[in-house]
Amino acid sequence: MNKITISSITMLLASIILSYAQRLDTHTYPVTENGEQLRNIFLRSALLNSGNTVFINDVAGGESRGFVEKNGKLYFANRTSNTNPGHIAQIFEVDGATGALLKTYDLPKAAYDGLTFSANDIAIDDAGNIFISNMVTTSGEFRVTYINPTQSPIEWKTLLNTTVNGRFETFAVSGDLKNGNGFILVPKSSSNIVHRYNVTGGVANPTAEEITLSALFPEPAATAVTGFGQSARIQIISSSRFYLDGAFRNPTLYDLSGKPVDGFQNNMELAPTNITPKPNNADDKRGGPTGVTEFTLNGKHYLIVASANTDFVTPQQFDLFQFKDDNKSFSDMTFMYRFPDAGMGRTSNGIASVSNVQIVNDGAEDKARIYIYAFRNGYGIYDFVTNVVEEPSSEYEWLVAPAIFFDGDATAKVVGAGSTNFVKFFVNNNEVELTNGMADLSAFSGAISLKATTANGDQVIRLQIRK
Repeated sequence: MNKITISSITMLLASIILSYAQRLDTHTYPVTENGEQLRNIFLRSALLNSGNTVFINDVAGGESRGFVEKNGKLYFANRTSNTNPGHIAQIFEVDGATGALLKTYDLPKAAYDGLTFSANDIAIDDAGNIFISNMVTTSGEFRVTYINPTQSPIEWKTLLNTTVNGRFETFAVSGDLKNGNGFILVPKSSSNIVHRYNVTGGVANPTAEEITLSALFPEPAATAVTGFGQSARIQIISSSRFYLDGAFRNPTLYDLSGKPVDGFQNNMELAPTNITPKPNNADDKRGGPTGVTEFTLNGKHYLIVASANTDFVTPQQFDLFQFKDDNKSFSDMTFMYRFPDAGMGRTSNGIASVSNVQIVNDGAEDKARIYIYAFRNGYGIYDFVTNVVEEPSSEYEWLVAPAIFFDGDATAKVVGAGSTNFVKFFVNNNEVELTNGMADLSAFSGAISLKATTANGDQVIRLQIRK
């Protein structure tokens, strides 16, 4: 029987490290004492792109500032510069399992004609209806438009058309806004004001109800930027509560009267503003990126927060926390992971970042598929799984990248850093089922071609053996 030698593994590593590094976070996130683990599926970041800006469609000049998830696909709103004579608005459809760009939809000009900074943000309601909005920088028309990009021709309808004074960049929605009832929340940048627009029978009231936030955390200093800053993100979690995360404030849970319910003010040790700043720049403690997502998986409650911004030692990261119980109190919340481990990038991005979670059926128990996006610095896909049985330390831990190992007899498997990302295995170009992570080769003899790939086939390891 022939066995793989160390030299052959080294040659294999040399052939795959370059391509592998471009699309994966190779860090192995430890299994928690409760059996949870974060696993990367895909990562495309500025740091993995030689520090260069990441554009969803690889065309410079695009402004994709937000996305939503629907039926396992990601929909990014994209606009070109508002001063560009060819100013257009687009939707990019991305595969939520592989990160691959599937389609580009050009929105009809009539859907955004006359607007400033159209398709600046995107949101999805509880019924799965997708909406886009424009950005107003000083005063003007703010419009929320329903779109169905997959319909041919593209279906669209204006839901809200109103005039605002001030800067309005993002929005959030709740209910069934296309056919039923709900409401829209729109934060006014650099203030403590959120506009609420009620929707009844699919018709929006253009007159806003002002929600005044009675407290901000940390409390603004006299010389600091006013209010919660720019690029604020809202996540509505019920008919009476919402999170707001401003550029210069910590994510805070409010009721619809503007009264704070809970937040990092009750657990400052875990607050994003407490992340260690880069050397000689204490200002890094101010101005974390915006974005917050609460989700429930297999009866437990979690929170994702955009943490480090582009100026930190490890730039542009997200934090994952677990609430202790159904009370979902910040005071006894537990920190779990900060990811991506190396960050995403330092490209200036207006501190705009977004996270989203899809609960995926995974046999006996569900898993959370976590999507992260940092404007101009990239996007990634992670799986968060529970009831993981931690395997004993491996003799292959020294490997800096994955490799196929053949035991010299009847089985083969992928070993080394990032090996769990390789979930498909092929023998002589035919996919075979893995048992406990191993491929059975007992029925094969002679020259055998082995191949392992990630779920999307983007990363490939090959090995030729003879037995």
